Amino acid sequence: KRVRIGVARDSAFCFYYQDNFDLLEQNGAELVYFSPISDRHLPPDIDGLYFGGGYPELNAAQLAANSSLREEVKENCLRGMPIYGECGGFMYLCSHIEDREGKQHAMADCFPFSTKMFPRLKALGYREVALSVDTIIGKSGQKIRGHEFHYSELIKLSHEIKTIYQISDRTGLNKPPDGYLVHRTLGSYNHLHFGSQPQAARNLVNACYVYQCEKENRL
Repeated sequence: KRVRIGVARDSAFCFYYQDNFDLLEQNGAELVYFSPISDRHLPPDIDGLYFGGGYPELNAAQLAANSSLREEVKENCLRGMPIYGECGGFMYLCSHIEDREGKQHAMADCFPFSTKMFPRLKALGYREVALSVDTIIGKSGQKIRGHEFHYSELIKLSHEIKTIYQISDRTGLNKPPDGYLVHRTLGSYNHLHFGSQPQAARNLVNACYVYQCEKENRL
């Protein structure tokens, strides 16, 4: 399979596990980098999107100002494109970011949530994620490890969107559930390491391939 996955990479989205990139490429993905801050449009002919962690709150005004790219992300979400966002990337896929001064900045609005920045750390530690439903990165019951580190939290939750991650820390203690799925858009505060579950990269590439075939059938 050969698919093109757009990867957000700039000062707002700069944290990724290199292993995740390597495993995606080994499974047939061509990674196409773009900047949600400065690029007015998504890369052409992509079959999926990946938004990693970083500092969207420090670049919130620029991200909000780039309405054309935000709208394209939302449109692709509604079309069923596989979109994966974690931590800062998840914040971008929500409707707004509220900074520490209380100002709200519009984001891509794939998820009907807002996120709010706080002066104190909200979560830190290693995590093990168990999927409770089938997703673009794995089947129900599969487990993936990673970590959580953020100063923001969700506000203005929509209870129509259920959590799909069961979370535990490295001691086995259960943590609050996380992970949200809308169409084929998956978002979470957890940075997942695909090396802990190599099937995750294969599943994401497969989901992009399915979407690629759907696009071709619509032509």
